[in-house]
Amino acid sequence: MTLWAFALAAWERPGVSEACLKLQDRHGQCVPLLLWRGWATAEGRRVAGPLLAEAVALARAHEREVIAPLRAARRAAQVEKPSPDRQCVKAAQEREIAAERALLGALESLTPSPSQLRAGRRLAADLEGLARIWNGSRARAAVQALAARLA
Repeated sequence: MTLWAFALAAWERPGVSEACLKLQDRHGQCVPLLLWRGWATAEGRRVAGPLLAEAVALARAHEREVIAPLRAARRAAQVEKPSPDRQCVKAAQEREIAAERALLGALESLTPSPSQLRAGRRLAADLEGLARIWNGSRARAAVQALAARLA
């Protein structure tokens, strides 16, 4: 399964979008990066050491330079007074999703083929480790909630 297909399917599962948005908004996490790690674990793709560092650096740059400005523009359009321009909000949301999809594609291209080496690893542990690498977050309960919904 491609990473994009995994992300779309995961987003439709009960509670996943809420868990992801909580991790993004309350804990400063990068949702595409978390979904990538969940996909890699589910697919048995080995992600460790230099590859993990490269993925985090790629996500940081893309988040800072592309996604964050688009998200800020969308949020500003949503709170426009007296009422937001729905077409403007929709266009901003589509640009933000396209930027997240581009990041997912870049992350997928870094990821090795599946192997049996990761079979014993737990998704929650992988996501918790990634959250700590991303911003030192110890959002254990929120990460475990996402892992339970992705499993």
